[in-house]
Amino acid sequence: MTENFNVDFKENNGQLDIALSGQLTINSIKKITEDIKSHIKNPKSVSVSVKDVDNIDLTFIQLLQSIKNSGKKNGYEVSFSMKLPEDLSALLKNAGFSNYIN
Repeated sequence: MTENFNVDFKENNGQLDIALSGQLTINSIKKITEDIKSHIKNPKSVSVSVKDVDNIDLTFIQLLQSIKNSGKKNGYEVSFSMKLPEDLSALLKNAGFSNYIN
């Protein structure tokens, strides 16, 4: 089965950059979570970039919050950059998740 999402990782001097795109929904969240967990070892910081999104749901927002909580617990900074289509951006803002959107 073809994956309808993409997860890319780049590591440099303790900085882990994670780029996510595509269908970021319950159908793909288990695989996305496994990929991220396998790459987060002992980073100094994690930067999550989200763009070219086809769809997004609450399971993905929960994953972002989990990454943020892990950073706080394990002593590394976490930052987010999320560029969404206007309809998805409005949906997240109306649901109270505007802190993830820039």
